[in-house]
Amino acid sequence: MQDTFADWQPQYAERRVATFPVTIGRDEKKPSVVGYMKVGLRGSAQLANKFPGASSFGFTCGPSNGITVVDMDDTDPTIVREAERLFGRSPLLWRTGSGKFAMAFRHNGEARRIRPIPTLPIDLLGGGYCVAPPSAGAARRYEIIEGTLADLDRLPKARIPADIAASSRTKGKIPKGERNNALFQYCRSTVAYCDSLDQLIDAAATWADCQLAAPLPNAEIIKTCSSVWQYRGGRRRIVNNIIEAPQYEKLVANTDALALLAYLSAENGRAAEFMIADGLGKARGWPLRFVPSARKALLDLGLVECVLPARRGAPALYRWLVPVA
Repeated sequence: MQDTFADWQPQYAERRVATFPVTIGRDEKKPSVVGYMKVGLRGSAQLANKFPGASSFGFTCGPSNGITVVDMDDTDPTIVREAERLFGRSPLLWRTGSGKFAMAFRHNGEARRIRPIPTLPIDLLGGGYCVAPPSAGAARRYEIIEGTLADLDRLPKARIPADIAASSRTKGKIPKGERNNALFQYCRSTVAYCDSLDQLIDAAATWADCQLAAPLPNAEIIKTCSSVWQYRGGRRRIVNNIIEAPQYEKLVANTDALALLAYLSAENGRAAEFMIADGLGKARGWPLRFVPSARKALLDLGLVECVLPARRGAPALYRWLVPVA
């Protein structure tokens, strides 16, 4: 068997685990698709057809796949014995791409808890996502070192040790009646640092684990993040483009540029290279000088850029310089 997403997606699906492709670089790892937290078995199969050669993939932790992962952020094998002492023994243990360890348990309502015992480099992932073996990591492949995928059918529930129970006291944390407003304010403060909705969701889930006295459902976190993402702290959505506040203020003062941007956004996706030729105005019945002046404004505002200058018999090509949702 090869070690691509298309090869392993059916193996995980047979165990009722929906997987999705993940991009892993030297300094980061992130899902290759948006909305990964909502991917089910049917969507996972469709992704395998779309990304058959992906070398890395993962799955969401929590109730959707019925899995909680104990993630050990240490390359010393003795961390495994410590995790087993705390949470119990799992039949499925793997080594990550950075030489660390993780083991799976049957989900039993656990939340996503980052460093629940501050003195130990162990996370309890009852939410969010994790990279699955045998994905290709930055340095090495993820490798199952105990058990097989068949053990996903017989995972035990994790014990919740007294140390973690004690660490979850609510003193100093945001009470239940204030959770949603606090989450909304946090998302607004951090959205400018996120490159995608999924990054915002992951940041919000981590914040909620640490700051809330009682956990919020994943659906509520996703709903709040999606709402904030529409505007991104002063940004505006114009058809499919997200415009930063300073650019937006200048754009709305130029109605021709605003109209041309809306038209181009409706016609061209995020990776498109497209024409903004003078003849577009004639084809659409617009005033003669409309396209040249509006095009210049979009270029000056840094909303589009020319990637191929005009040449004999062929107009110039442009692409987006702003995010396309």
